[in-house]
Order: sequence, then structure tokens, then C-alpha cells
Amino acid sequence: MDNRLEDTFCPACKGKSNHCIDWEMSGLNDSIFNYVAEFYECEDCGLVYNTNMSDEKLAVFYAGECSYFEKPHFNIDSAENIQKYACYKKIISDAGLSGSPIADIGCGRGGFLIWLKKNGWKSICSGVDIDRRSFADAMDREGLAFEEGRAVQIPFSDESCSLLTYFHVIEHIVTIEKVFQEANRVLRPGGHIMIEVPDADRYREYPVGTAFWLSIREHVYHYSADSLKNILSRNGFEVIGIHRNILPTPEFSYPSLIILARKNPLSVKPEKSGQGLIAPFVLQSKRDLEAQAKEVMDFCAKYKTAAFWGLSAELFSLLPLLKLETITLCDSSKDKQKARYKGIPIHAPENLKKDAALIIAPYLFSEVIKAEALKLGWQEKAIYCLR
Repeated sequence: MDNRLEDTFCPACKGKSNHCIDWEMSGLNDSIFNYVAEFYECEDCGLVYNTNMSDEKLAVFYAGECSYFEKPHFNIDSAENIQKYACYKKIISDAGLSGSPIADIGCGRGGFLIWLKKNGWKSICSGVDIDRRSFADAMDREGLAFEEGRAVQIPFSDESCSLLTYFHVIEHIVTIEKVFQEANRVLRPGGHIMIEVPDADRYREYPVGTAFWLSIREHVYHYSADSLKNILSRNGFEVIGIHRNILPTPEFSYPSLIILARKNPLSVKPEKSGQGLIAPFVLQSKRDLEAQAKEVMDFCAKYKTAAFWGLSAELFSLLPLLKLETITLCDSSKDKQKARYKGIPIHAPENLKKDAALIIAPYLFSEVIKAEALKLGWQEKAIYCLR
């Protein structure tokens, strides 16, 4: 690894960081992700993080290109997500915080809070999210309060909260110290904070598909447990519990890292670890993605044209690596059909000619899409599924 920038220091522990890899991404229309992400690795705590993205640009993504508010992955009634909610509640209850007033920062559709209320949670449950579209359907539910806001600017007064939760939030925020400074501001003395992120130290055990974890373009941080402990301790929190589980989503299971901490200005910074488990996985993911690009080009060479079905995050990492003269893009989403990818229109799948090579992009829905493609008239030998 070479040093791309001089004196680059880790946002989590302030350790020296070295350039890890450049990762070319892409997106629809004038997406903020039409760029090359520069990732660095901390020598001390192992954090891998993106150095050339900003919260201002990400806000543009969440207000426009992002479609969390409609994805089935976030279905609040799915059995898998309910299983997660139960896990969260158990950790809170085991820590003696059962029934505490909760403010869920980055609440999305409010599924965890809605489930808590359905299951007898007596105290106030408040949700905050940057995307008002997410919680629009939950605003009128009894005993729940939702407000538009950001993790770096929580719409609560000083020392007014007992427990803040952040589920899959802080890997999306560049100015991470501001998140914890703001949490410190709104928490009462001795108040608690509970954080969940993907456990980046365990990506290798649960790869999901080629380059899946790095293709989630809005993930600007890939945390180790040590990097999270460091940044919490440096910002006035005492870590009181670390929980590593494999938790479900409607499509796949993932390695979960949950940390519970208490507001304590006398907390001590953990020792340096220098584990470095994340960066080697990142480098291997890039090699695997390049190998997959070659396989796709070899497959498409047998046909006059190539069609790609599914404008997924993983495809947005693969497309910049492909050297194909002409490609056709299609997606079932009506919104995506209104967009373009670098000037290329997005078609409805049923409108395409069936004599092209068909590359099915989404890792998690390839079998469902393949079955639909066969019904529409593609021959099975002409179909290649990304994995």
C-alpha cells in the first residue's frame, strides 16, 4: 500500500492511515457516485474509510437517487426484520434499560419503534430520519413521534434523552465525530447509546457476492470493533457491551456488530490493535470484481449485443470495468426507466429483443429474475448471473 496523501489520520482513533485502494463507482444520471472512491486503512485500529466523499453529497443521494423508502429489504413486517428487533430489545433489556424512552436516529420506516410499541414498550418512542418519505406511513401511530432530522443535528434539546439507537447509520456519515458530539449533547448524564454496523472484520466469512460490501456506495466507513470503541471513548462514552451476531434480512444474513455505551466523560481510550483484517478483504474483492468483469466480457463476446437486467449497486461497480462496444440496460423499476446511465436509456425488460446475451446483475434476486427472463423468451444458455 502506498501513501496517497501525507499525514492522513484515522477519523476513529487518529492513527496514521495509508492508501488502500481506488474503487471506481457509477450511478444514474448525474449521480454523486460517478467518481473514483479513495479508500484508506488505519494502521492502528484497522478502519477502512472513504476519503473523498462528503455528507453534503450524500444528502443529495438520500433526497433523490436513494430508494430505501420503497425497498422490500426494509419491510417492517418481515419475519427476518422482526427477529432483528427482538435481538435489539434483548440487548437493551439485559442492560437494565427496559422501558427507557428511546430515540431511534436514522429510524427509516420506524419498524423497530412500531414493533416495540406493539410489544408493550411503555415509554416514549421517537424516530428521526433525513428522508421523510421513509416514515410517512408511521407518523399517525399512537405513542410514536417522528421528526425529520440528521444524526449531526438531532432535533432535541440538551440533555433530554435517555437512550439513543443508531442501526446501520454511522457507516453512512463522513463527519463521524460530529455524530457522537451531538449524541453527547442530547443525552442526559449516564445516558446510553446503542450502535449497529456491519461487522467488517467478518466480511470474509459472509461475502454475500463478489464485491458486495464495497459496492454499497453510501458506506463510507467499514468498521472494526476496535475502531468503534476508539471513537466512542474519544468522544465521552464508556463501552459496556459488545455483541457480535449473525442477523437476518429478508434476502440474506449478515455479520452484525452492536456496541452499547454509556455517556461518561472519564472514559479511557482503548489500546491500539492494528488487526488489519478489513483491508485484505477489500483488495481481494477488487481482484474478484476484475476477474468477474473478464468473465462477463468473454461471455458477451459470443453474442452481437449484451443486455444487463437490474441496475443494482453491484452493477454500478462492475460497469466501469467492462470494455464492451454496445450495451443495453433494463430494469423493472418505473423510476429507473426514466433515468439514464452515462447517456444510455433504461428499458423495461419486456421491450428488449431476446437475441442478446443477458447479464442478470442483482446478486440477491438472480433466480427470480432468471425465471422471469425465461418466461419472456431468453434462452437459458444466453443468461449469465452475477454472483
